[in-house]
Parts: sequence; C-alpha cells; structure tokens
Amino acid sequence: MVVLSLCLISTIGTAENVLTVSGPWDPAVDPHVSGYSLQRLGVTETLVDVDQSVGLIPGLASNWQVSGDQLTWTFIIRDGVKFHDGSFVNAHTAEKSLEDSLKKSKTFAKVPIKDITALNDKTLEISLNSAFPALPAYMAKGESAILSEACLAQGDITSPVSTGPFKFVSFSPKEEMITATNPDYWGKKSSVEQVVYMTVPEAATRSLLLESGDADIVQIMPADVTESFKSKSGFTVKSQPIARTREILYNCESGPFADQTVRQAINYAIDRQAIVDYVMEGVGSPAAGMFPPEFYWANSNIQPYSYDPEKAKSMLEQAGWKDSDGDGILDKNREKFSITLVTYPERAELPPTAEVIQDQLKDIGIEVEIVVVDNDSSTALREKGDYDMYLMGRGLLFVPDPDEVMMTDYHSSRKDNEYGGYKWSNARVDELIDQARKTNDMAERKKLYDEVQQIVVDEVPVSYLNYYVNQDITSDKVSGYRMHPTEMSYHLEDVTLG
Repeated sequence: MVVLSLCLISTIGTAENVLTVSGPWDPAVDPHVSGYSLQRLGVTETLVDVDQSVGLIPGLASNWQVSGDQLTWTFIIRDGVKFHDGSFVNAHTAEKSLEDSLKKSKTFAKVPIKDITALNDKTLEISLNSAFPALPAYMAKGESAILSEACLAQGDITSPVSTGPFKFVSFSPKEEMITATNPDYWGKKSSVEQVVYMTVPEAATRSLLLESGDADIVQIMPADVTESFKSKSGFTVKSQPIARTREILYNCESGPFADQTVRQAINYAIDRQAIVDYVMEGVGSPAAGMFPPEFYWANSNIQPYSYDPEKAKSMLEQAGWKDSDGDGILDKNREKFSITLVTYPERAELPPTAEVIQDQLKDIGIEVEIVVVDNDSSTALREKGDYDMYLMGRGLLFVPDPDEVMMTDYHSSRKDNEYGGYKWSNARVDELIDQARKTNDMAERKKLYDEVQQIVVDEVPVSYLNYYVNQDITSDKVSGYRMHPTEMSYHLEDVTLG
C-alpha cells in the first residue's frame, strides 16, 4: 500500500480536485481492440448510448433509422461535438473510425456489415448483407468508439483521442491510467479535474487504500469486505444489480462431463442458496436461467434446479458412477471421479465459491482439485479446454442485446473463446439464434431467445449459480457516483468531491 501511495503522489503532481478509483482490471489503451475500460472511464464515446434501463439512447448520433428492407441503417451525427484534439466529429471521421474497429475488434466479426459510407458531414450509412436488428446495440459497445483521424493515424493506438467528458493523459500497464476533465465536452462537464484509476487485483489491498485515503472509490468488492464497511463511518457501500452471472462451464468434449446426465446431476448437487448466504453474505440471488429477472430478456418460465444431493447420487449411479471400492470417491471403469475446477482471484468471491462447490461435490463422491490462477492464465486454460469445470463471472449485455452473448457462448460457429461449455453445440440452438438475428419484431426475438435459454438449462453446458449485485465502496467525500446495469459507465462526470 505504501508503494502504491508513493506512485500515486508522484503521478498526480500538482493537480487539484483529483478523484482516485481503484479496481481489479488493467485498462487497455486501444479501444478498437478492447474498449470497455476507456468507455467506463468516460474517455471514449459511441454513436449509441445506453440508459439505466438498458434502453438505447442517442450518443454521438442524434438519431438513427433503418430502411424498409432492413438492410440500410442511417445515423445522423450530433452537431458541434469536438474530439479532445479540437477537431470536429463528422460522418467521415465516424466512417474511418468504425472501419478501423472492424479490422481490429472481434466484436464485429459476425455482424453482417457490407459497407460503411459517409454520405455527407452529417449522415453515416451502414449497409448490411442481411437484416440485423441488433446493429444499433453493437454501436453502443466500447469497441465502436469514435476516434479522431489523428488518433487513428497511430495505427496501434497508444494515446486514445475521443470525445468523452475525460481526456486520456497517461497509462502505466498493471498500475494506473490517468485522465483529465474535458472542458469542451458537449454534455455535462465534470467538476473533477483529474481521475487516477489504479489497477489493484487484490480486494484487501483496495480496501486498505480506501481506509488510508489513497483511494476515493474502490470497485468490485466482495461481500465480507462491504459488510465490514457498513459499520464504519466515513464510507458508503453502493450496490447495483447487473447483467452478469456466476457460472460453471463444463468440458463437454472429454472427461465425466461429456455425459449430459452427469452435468445435470451436478446441478442438483450444488446448493445455490448456501453460496449466496455464506460466500456472498446474502448479496445477490440464486440463478435459474441465463439472464437476471430484472432484465427484459430473462426467460421467467425457467424452473431452477433444486438442491437434491440424493437425486444427484441416483443420476450418477444411472450414468455408471459408483463407489466400488468404498473409499468415498465414485469410480467408473476403474477411473476415479477426480476433476479439476479452474478459477481466478480478480473476482474475490470466486475462489471461496469454488471451495464451497468442492465440499458439496465431495458429499456425493466427487473429488475436486481447485486451480486458482490469474485471469489471463485461466483464460488460456479455458480457451484450450484444459479443465473439467471452469468457474467464472460472465457479463451478458456488454452489447445491450442478446445477440453477442448468444453467438459468443452458444452458437456452434464460436471457435476462439469456448465460452458456454467446451465443445458443446446444439443444432436447434443454432437455428433459433440465426432466426433471432434477422427477426425485427422484439417480442418474437424474445420467444426465440427464451427457447435457447431453456435448452441450455436442460442440457447444462453451463451451470448458472447466482446473479451479480456489484458492490463498490466510496469515501463520504464522494457524491454523485453511480454504477450502470450493463457495466458500461462509471458516470464519473457526475461525481463531485467535498
């Protein structure tokens, strides 16, 4: 903590009215490769914004519309908006910026964009190869950030220049990012002169920084920490239900979980309420399906798996798993039911959740080895399928439409990440997702996605454990701080320091 404090003091220099924020994630500086951090910090902006109800609202585009054949979208660029370098935003810069994003970002790999054309300074036209009603939602994701022409000339962007309420100042990987208020911002101007975002993976260290006054806001805090701060004067715990689940991915290609019956049995063996009560200190709720019930896209008819370890044992026996030698561990064809569960510590509640699951599965005769490695290392294991169970937090609406998460997690065309269960696929799921991608009627799309959610719950490539409530803690000198249900913004332009 002392080292972090000294680094902070050295980088802030003589700036006044400095807001310090500490979270577990290391920001990225090229928003067209990874755009979420700069969007959250208010540096970049997109054509479309998302309100607190997860509705699409004007961003850098004042309005948009689609042609009768659903193949051409027209976005009208907002008047009078300047980039941080003083140049004006127009349709031509938006065209070049989106073309750069299409080259760099995986986000748009499956979006059927045919061409992007600036018809004049005000009018941007995006033509499609096929109807795609989710396009405006994709224009809200951080990777679609609109950047200045001088910024794009960098190639691999190291100094992002966009239009947000804060300007990029500097970045030290795995340490901090510094931004400064944008006095020419077209919207609400920040009263904070400078923001220092500190990357601190350990929640305990973040809490020490808050208590010492070296951080004003600490993010993604586990329930045991937030509970302790509720009784301390000078601090406020902020809570926000978000579109995120804690879930287990299964290796559906090899090992015990290639058997659907075994995956179903595990669902009955996990006491979801106990995890919420004892790991999350009662914050959040057990999960039934994919989306939390607060969100429009949730299938409210899905029935959650009950906690029934006896049923789990019976199903495992039907699948051939018995304790033939009396050692307490199930076996089949002379192989022990011994598995690895991989997770990461950047979300502090995941390792203790893994321990609870380990104990619950031991009760039905399954031996679990827990492997806790950093997020980058765990991601490499997940992408290779080098696990039996993978415990993670999964964001669902970074694009505020189900299309992205459905394509990325459950469509068989996914190849480079293996979310949604390693090597799992279902022809009916592919058909439903493909149909939803071209269906313009919102209610009809929901029916299609509801069926996808039910199939996933039935076939269990993933076990949904519980829904997130993000908890951040602020110093009482901070006012106006609010979180977003899709995690797209910290709204730091609303923050004042007293």
